[in-house]
Amino acid sequence: MKRITRHLLSSVLAIAMPVAALADTSVESTTIVRYFQDDRAGFSTKDMAPITQFLGADFDKLGDGNLSLHLYGWGRMDLGDKSFNNDRADGSLTYGFLKYRFNHANAQIRAGRLFVTEGIVNEQIDGVSARTELPMGFGISAFGGATVHTADISGENTDGKGDGIYGGRLNYRYGGKLELGVSGLYETKAPSFSQVKNRSMVNNGKFGDHKLIGGDIWLAPHSMVEFMGRTSYNTETDAVAEHSYQLNLKPVKDLVLTGEFNEYRDRSYFYSSPVFSSMYSALRDRSRVIGAIASYGLNSQTELSADYRHYTREIGNADRMGAELSYRFKGNDIRTGAGYHYLRAGSGFAAIPSSTTSASFHELRGYIMRDAKKYFASADAIAYVFEKEIAGKKSAWEVITSVGYRFTPAIALSGDISYGQSPEYNDDLKGLLRLTYNMSYSSKGGAK
Repeated sequence: MKRITRHLLSSVLAIAMPVAALADTSVESTTIVRYFQDDRAGFSTKDMAPITQFLGADFDKLGDGNLSLHLYGWGRMDLGDKSFNNDRADGSLTYGFLKYRFNHANAQIRAGRLFVTEGIVNEQIDGVSARTELPMGFGISAFGGATVHTADISGENTDGKGDGIYGGRLNYRYGGKLELGVSGLYETKAPSFSQVKNRSMVNNGKFGDHKLIGGDIWLAPHSMVEFMGRTSYNTETDAVAEHSYQLNLKPVKDLVLTGEFNEYRDRSYFYSSPVFSSMYSALRDRSRVIGAIASYGLNSQTELSADYRHYTREIGNADRMGAELSYRFKGNDIRTGAGYHYLRAGSGFAAIPSSTTSASFHELRGYIMRDAKKYFASADAIAYVFEKEIAGKKSAWEVITSVGYRFTPAIALSGDISYGQSPEYNDDLKGLLRLTYNMSYSSKGGAK
């Protein structure tokens, strides 16, 4: 897989260079050099120094002006100890596709490696997707291709995904006030794992086939009201996998009220995910989050927000509540804020339940940032105060500072340094250097 990715990236670069001369081109590049030390108790100390390159490019107005090419990928190399898995170098093409926009019915087609987000569908594929509007407010979209394999499971030569995937969505839209959609996806049969520690959590050595159907809604009958959401159904488990809905209200100027409801049936929602197969025994039938957020602009510079969420699981319930105050001045060049949140939960709600610890904690955060024409800087501090000690410690905290300088409007160099302490790390020191380049070029020559 890694060899294929390297060849694919090389091919993409070879194609992109001559294309750039014929198109309106936008280039986005970020180079990150990090340093951090892993000094967990019971393990040998490691000095990590990975360098990561993110590179993206968009080539518009190709051919007759309706064709475009879009690329984005990353690569990593370890200058110190290995920072991830057993490879000193790694990389991936996140997306790379051609898109053609037709002159009628708002139609378009894409081909290559791409993301499909249609209704309940949220997939990365190597294939083709197309969409168009139909008469009387209807619309249709479809996609199909090969699955993108990204997970690397120890001891296995598969990530549990099938080889092919396809699906689509049919929608109806009325006057910019209502949109209803039905969608579904089908992934070919999942392969079996060769090494399964607990076969009771899978079927015949595989975790589950990926097949979903569902519906979505967007409703805005008035400028003060917006409602949106989706429900998905797992045809393999014959049960609802997810409900996710949100209501936004703007009763008066500068006040926004948001209510949300999310419910997951863990067995159905994670059924096709091999990443979660090893923890299936910890998954429960249902988890639910009900919450509300209120945000109010006190004036043109100050905003106050408060939020509350109630979590319900079979292992226990929890409540998270708090507020944040933000302030900006000097023409929005300087922004600062502070917040407080409290999570109230029993010991059973913790990731690793224990009668001697508690999942409840206080969270405090404060930040300030400056964004001037030539330089930018920020400082961010966050602290967690536990109700009961964890590994002999009452709190965890971290302070992150960042400073950067723009050599030109397109090129900037910045650096971050952070230090903190936690139950896991006595001293957690990390550093980062970041070089960014963003520029657009016209097909006629010269930067925009």
